[in-house]
Amino acid sequence: MYNENSNFQTKNIIVQFLFVALIVFVLIWLFPLKSDLKNLKTASNGDDSNLTVLVDRIFNENIIAMKDSAKSYYTLERLPKNVGDKVKMTLGEMLEKKIILPFTDKHGKTCDMTASYVEVTKYDTEYLMKVNLKCGDEENYLLVYMGCYDYCSTTVCEKNRTDVKSPVIYSKKTETKITNNPTPQPAPSKEYIYEYVKTTQGFYTETDWSTWSGVKVTADANTAVQTKEVTSKKLIGYNVTRDYDYTKPIYGTKTVATGDTKTVKYCAKYDYVKTGEYSYGDWQYVETVYLSYTPNNTDTVQYISVGENSTVCEGNCTATTTKAYKKYVKSATPITKYECVEYGTKTEPVTTTVKTITGYETKIVSKTPVYKETKSTLYRYKTRTYHPGTTDVKWSVYNDTTLLSSGYNYTGNKKVK
Repeated sequence: MYNENSNFQTKNIIVQFLFVALIVFVLIWLFPLKSDLKNLKTASNGDDSNLTVLVDRIFNENIIAMKDSAKSYYTLERLPKNVGDKVKMTLGEMLEKKIILPFTDKHGKTCDMTASYVEVTKYDTEYLMKVNLKCGDEENYLLVYMGCYDYCSTTVCEKNRTDVKSPVIYSKKTETKITNNPTPQPAPSKEYIYEYVKTTQGFYTETDWSTWSGVKVTADANTAVQTKEVTSKKLIGYNVTRDYDYTKPIYGTKTVATGDTKTVKYCAKYDYVKTGEYSYGDWQYVETVYLSYTPNNTDTVQYISVGENSTVCEGNCTATTTKAYKKYVKSATPITKYECVEYGTKTEPVTTTVKTITGYETKIVSKTPVYKETKSTLYRYKTRTYHPGTTDVKWSVYNDTTLLSSGYNYTGNKKVK
């Protein structure tokens, strides 16, 4: 007999089974088993492109998070200044600076804090940012070109994908974009709160142009300089024309003959004449003499006694005493002077001194100023000051309209409430 209720139950069981099988299939597609990945790699004959899209979704999400965090951090003042210069920041340093949140690889382990890094190199007109991520045995990198392009909403932005000179390493299909439509909160009993972030871009403010000045100013990244050449005249003197002023004579004196004569005495001959005085040299020892009498000293001879010897006479003789003297002499040179030794006479005219005009004072007839032109450089400048952007992070319930309307966006991160 046909049992409608039994048939309905059978159909209901089949539908439930198919629904469970569909959920299992979706879970297997989203979270493949290691054996499935091994089989997929074997079936692909070493072609890892499909495997990368499927297996490395977490890897790519992490490397893109590093890229986006580094882009926000490397504002103009933190970028290298000279062509060829580089700046580098490891993943560990990024975590210390709180510019990225901790993340793990597909096995739940932290990535290499030193081998994972961001490096920015200065080129002529743009910058190349290399983002390298190493998690266990997996390591890959991507290249991002940055610069000040026409379509940038900030001072420095990422180059449009169509403009990239060298292709990035990851596929567009694996990029994780932050949107305002996160996955709805799941139905289990755990309650989650979601991360919201609001980022304000940095901006510059400029001063007005300064007044023109002769003080040299050098332009740099934050100082704009304008120059101009100016010509100025400087008075350096006058061209003066003078002439004699005959109303202002200059007087002096001169000697003139009176017509009379006089006899005068003059020296006809000069010669050296002794003055009667002498100049003496030093005493010089000559000899030792033995005398029975006392000698007399003179201006040029001197005797100095150094001992005596006496003899005794017996009978018809005379006793004597002999003295020894050291004899010294010195030279004497007559002193002379040069003077007139013969005079004569001669007749000379008698003269007198009279006052006379010797010239005239001068006066200025014309005076023309003389200028010198000089060229100089004037400078004026204005400066700009960078005001860095801010990042504000808040945690709230799903679809917090207050935060969303205030400019906050989902980051895609969530945690248990």
